[in-house]
Amino acid sequence: MQRRRKPLNEKPYTVYTVDGLRKRKRRRILLWLLVGVVVLILAVGGGSYLWLYNTLSHTVVTDPGIIGGDTLPGAVDPPSATDILVLGSDKRANNAAGVESRSDTIMIVHVDPDNNYLSVLSLPRDLKVEIPGYGMGKLNAAYADGGPKLTVKTVEQLTKVKIDQYLQIDFQAFQDITNALGGVYVDVDRRYYRNSADQTYEAIKLSPGYQLLNGSDALDYVRFRHDLNLDFGRMERQQRFLSAAREQISGLGLILKLPGLISALAKNVETTISPMQLQKLALWAVRLDGSRIRQISITGDTPTIGDVSYVVAAPGAVDNAVSKLITPPAATGSTSVSNGSTTSEASTTTTTEESTAFITDPTKIEHAHLWSLLAASTSFPVMAPGYLPPGFLYVDHRPADGETYDIKPGDSNKPGLKMVYRLTNSVGTVTDLYMGIMETSWTGAPAASKGTEVKYNGTTFTIVGTNQKAERIWWRQGNTLYWVSNTLTFDVTKKQLLKVAESMITISKSQSSGQ
Repeated sequence: MQRRRKPLNEKPYTVYTVDGLRKRKRRRILLWLLVGVVVLILAVGGGSYLWLYNTLSHTVVTDPGIIGGDTLPGAVDPPSATDILVLGSDKRANNAAGVESRSDTIMIVHVDPDNNYLSVLSLPRDLKVEIPGYGMGKLNAAYADGGPKLTVKTVEQLTKVKIDQYLQIDFQAFQDITNALGGVYVDVDRRYYRNSADQTYEAIKLSPGYQLLNGSDALDYVRFRHDLNLDFGRMERQQRFLSAAREQISGLGLILKLPGLISALAKNVETTISPMQLQKLALWAVRLDGSRIRQISITGDTPTIGDVSYVVAAPGAVDNAVSKLITPPAATGSTSVSNGSTTSEASTTTTTEESTAFITDPTKIEHAHLWSLLAASTSFPVMAPGYLPPGFLYVDHRPADGETYDIKPGDSNKPGLKMVYRLTNSVGTVTDLYMGIMETSWTGAPAASKGTEVKYNGTTFTIVGTNQKAERIWWRQGNTLYWVSNTLTFDVTKKQLLKVAESMITISKSQSSGQ
């Protein structure tokens, strides 16, 4: 048989063009880069886990006897769920008992992996309760009288929820953890100020607006309660802070910050949760969709009884709050809103006020002259609302005496502008509840987090909150990020907040109120 001769254009090797060689080289580089990143993540993650386990196993786990083993009569918890009592305390030694004298924050964290659900119930520290063995008193007196063990018993008796785990974090730990995260960006709703010369209360000085709170400022923010909102406002601020922190903890950034976080935990946190449980819980909670998170607060009247000020919950209020705590929200499909922090049901009724048209002429809006001055002196396009919900009036803006203030993402500065609107209730009483409008050229701010998207006139609005109420609504226009934020207690309905966002109109830099 005669062997076939290969045509001249067939060769026993492959000929690559210069472009082909470049493409193969680029593919190899990308492949090795990818492998390197994976190895780095595994090495850092694995090493961090081992270090985490070794560190926490020697320093964090406290006396498991804090958690009682008795079966509660009428207990309401489903068997698959876990309930954790979280206490935030001020470590000031009680000479008689040798325990911390105050518990400023008392929360039940309900973890239900089977239903992919997490909820947090904040209990007022001044709530009038029966303390086993001591009679009626404030809830935080249980901590002063018998430490965490008596607090667990008191909370279980009050709520009929069986506490499975316990975690206590003191003020120093809170500051250290916040600093280890590099601070937390929070949209401060109003101006907080109390002079340090007043020895009765802690000093505080915070301006309104989106800003990075470090440990000490964050502690001042979450502890403040000396306004018309009393302890109820403090609970809401704590929940807002937790939501903001959760939005900012993700990905490789968390791995790089892990050593500082673990050091802060190891030094200042006491818990019955094992290191492995703690790690699994943290990773699960960070990845959980916000529509599966619910935050509840108990409120009530604040009478003075025998010269002592209490919070007295309305009949059935505790049972109702516990029911929300343990009941996962129904799946709502495309209408659910992620990454939020409230549980109250939103009204589905469209009021006459909500259905009215908003103002489209920028010279006719509320405080048109002020908006015009701001637009003329601001580097980014300023937008103003053509609609305000009933009862809201302008009270403040930041900066009070300039064009914009600096938000500091990393080593850079981004200009920002905050407008603050205060609520007057239906009987004409001024409140300490504020709706805000925030504008900044920092388009990648963590506040622009995931949520439900709604399109209107070509603009995409993202609603951030739960499937009950909205915490804020944000959108981008050009190189500017805008959002409208709800009050601490979510007094603005989702429809109203969306209407404010949809009504926003650009103010010309040359415009004046007289034109």
